[in-house]
Amino acid sequence: MEEIHNNVENSDERDIKMSDSELDLSIVSSILTADEISDRTGFLIVCLVVLIGDMSRGVMFPTLWPLVESLGGTEVTQGYAVAAFSFGRILVSPLFGGWSVKYGYSRTLTMSCCILVLGTMLYTQAPNVGSPGFLIFAQVVLGIGSGTLGVTRAFVAEVTPTRNRTKYIAWLTAVQYAGFTVSPFFGSLFSHIFE
Repeated sequence: MEEIHNNVENSDERDIKMSDSELDLSIVSSILTADEISDRTGFLIVCLVVLIGDMSRGVMFPTLWPLVESLGGTEVTQGYAVAAFSFGRILVSPLFGGWSVKYGYSRTLTMSCCILVLGTMLYTQAPNVGSPGFLIFAQVVLGIGSGTLGVTRAFVAEVTPTRNRTKYIAWLTAVQYAGFTVSPFFGSLFSHIFE
């Protein structure tokens, strides 16, 4: 029995043997990554996706009423067009959440960005189509393309340590609000330039 015990101890010692410098680096690495985000590049890409998603909403607001008016719409039509964006987000958020589990974050976010580009192209074609209904449809597609808030927050929760998770999610939320706050200025500028 003692012989078996000695063999187990020897095999454990061989598996665990590390030089002092390897052990020191391992401890330092663990300490440094315990409070930091494990995928900084992924976090920055997710921030960019959120920024673009909310910029797509904010940049449209200054151009929305003149566009609705030129299509023969009323204030009610504008209300529907504004609500259509959020409706698109509501429709797709649970679907994107499931996709992020099944296909991964990268594929889900890439798909949402492609839908966002499609929605932007549809929005720019609304004057050519000449229908308020088409404008509302374009807004729904834009909302679908930017319906990734749950997915991006889940990614941030996955790559951050528990004790700093709130800080990184707060940064992500700040980026979202910045996209929505700053972009109407650009929309106003473009509206003025292209009048």
